[in-house]
Amino acid sequence: MVVTYIFPAFAASLYAIGSMGLKKSMQAGTSAKRVMAVSSIAMAIWACPLILLGGEWNGLAALAAIGAGAALFVGRIFAVKALEVGDLSVVAPLLGMKTVLVAILSMVFFPFEITTMLLFSALLASGGIALLQRGPSHKKKGTRKAAFYAMGASFLFAITDICVQGSAKALGVGYFVPLLFLTVALMVPLLGKHPKPTGKAVKPLYIGSAIMGFQTSAVVLLIGLVGEATLINVIYSTRALWSVIVDRIAGESHIRDYMIYRLCGALMICGAVILAIITRLL
Repeated sequence: MVVTYIFPAFAASLYAIGSMGLKKSMQAGTSAKRVMAVSSIAMAIWACPLILLGGEWNGLAALAAIGAGAALFVGRIFAVKALEVGDLSVVAPLLGMKTVLVAILSMVFFPFEITTMLLFSALLASGGIALLQRGPSHKKKGTRKAAFYAMGASFLFAITDICVQGSAKALGVGYFVPLLFLTVALMVPLLGKHPKPTGKAVKPLYIGSAIMGFQTSAVVLLIGLVGEATLINVIYSTRALWSVIVDRIAGESHIRDYMIYRLCGALMICGAVILAIITRLL
């Protein structure tokens, strides 16, 4: 199915643009809690109309949707914190570790859907991480924190994708996806109080949240419709390349000094995408 290859690549570019909006908003004074709250609600708004697709009620699958929503919520907290303390061109590729984790978990739960070449592609997609972490010495502490948060987010996002792949069809994507994202939105009060953004922080917050909400809910929907969580995540990992480009254009000035390293790492991920597509077409 062509959309299986094209849409994750498109969503990857949207991820980079949306993430930069959220990063700019935090740099202008928006709290990480506020970013998390607004972006979570945006995801639910995009997902709710999918209930029109309908489904067939299944209690265990519904619990899986709620569990996936909880994992996504906590994972988003880690991802936003990573974005708060690290460069986008570092955080996005580190989140690409989800690709490997999804592949490993797929081997455990869905061994019939994994090939050796596809697993190698997933490993290659994360092979550029060392290059992508190159940066100025005064940023090392933030990069280490970003790595910790991003790895935690990657694991939780992988759990989310495996739940979607394993249970969405049993409940029907029309029920599963809205229930998942409503769970995320309903957990927002757990964040506590978070002041409203002001001035220049407002516009990038809402634009970034709208873009992030759309692409996240759409990728989850695609996994629910066609399965193939590993393949979709390998293609989606091109967000690393898009994030390096967007960070170079709109990020801080030090980014250009490390462009070569980060581009090389991102290109390794693109190589993994090509390998994954060829593997499936043969």
